[in-house]
Amino acid sequence: MKNYFIRGSVLALTLGVASMGSLYAQEAKPAQNDPQAQPTQSQPAQNNAQASPTSAQSAKEFTGTIVKEKGAMMLKDGASNVSYKVDDESKVKDYEGKQVKVTGTLDSSTNVIHVDSIQVIS
Repeated sequence: MKNYFIRGSVLALTLGVASMGSLYAQEAKPAQNDPQAQPTQSQPAQNNAQASPTSAQSAKEFTGTIVKEKGAMMLKDGASNVSYKVDDESKVKDYEGKQVKVTGTLDSSTNVIHVDSIQVIS
């Protein structure tokens, strides 16, 4: 009885290792003709080095007042009481104290808006 158990365990272990190897080999090489195939570690995404963290996000509109807080220019949203730092203060310095609409991308990890455009709200 013990002999059958050992043989069965060795057989199951061998089959498990062999099947895991074939599964890994299938995942490592996505089909060349599949346009939805995800890049793997051996196939880095194109232009990955050039992509910024915010480039994958689409531009959004933020409204609020441009204020200077803690020595930095910020967009303060009075409705939600949230302040966003702007990445380029030279773009917003002429709007200090004014109600504006800023179009840009938000880096949510640092709460910084990359400003694309800004307009005064009348």
